[in-house]
Amino acid sequence: MSDRANVTNIEALERFRSSLVLFVEKANAVLDEVSEEVKRTRIWLQTEQRLNITREIKKGNRDLEMLEQQLFTARLSRIQNAKTGQQMQINKKRREIRELEDKLRAVSAWLRNYDSTVENEARKVEKLRHLLDSDMANALSFLAESVKSLDAYTQGE
Repeated sequence: MSDRANVTNIEALERFRSSLVLFVEKANAVLDEVSEEVKRTRIWLQTEQRLNITREIKKGNRDLEMLEQQLFTARLSRIQNAKTGQQMQINKKRREIRELEDKLRAVSAWLRNYDSTVENEARKVEKLRHLLDSDMANALSFLAESVKSLDAYTQGE
């Protein structure tokens, strides 16, 4: 048996280390994107979605009031054909408003459950980020030191 190791390809370790650096950078970029998407979704639910639905409900209520006023006017003038069509429009508008109110309640429920569902999963992303930041940094350091040690070993032959 020989007292010396047969070190033939230090470049393979260096290529692996370089590939690992690229992987860590790409993984961090993906994790950043996931974290930003979680934040954007919360903001979208809290502000944009609620505001849009509330705005639609207010517009629907204004339209409903206008339709009811038109029906009232038609009743005063005793126009039977117009009353039936207007009553159908009023019923349709009321259904639309109820659907919007249901949608607003659903958004509120999503917000209430956001922490228990989405944030729990987001914590897993942060654990992975910690793994990348600490363990992979240690692995990269170890590989760099190994390359130096092996290079020094081969130079000493």
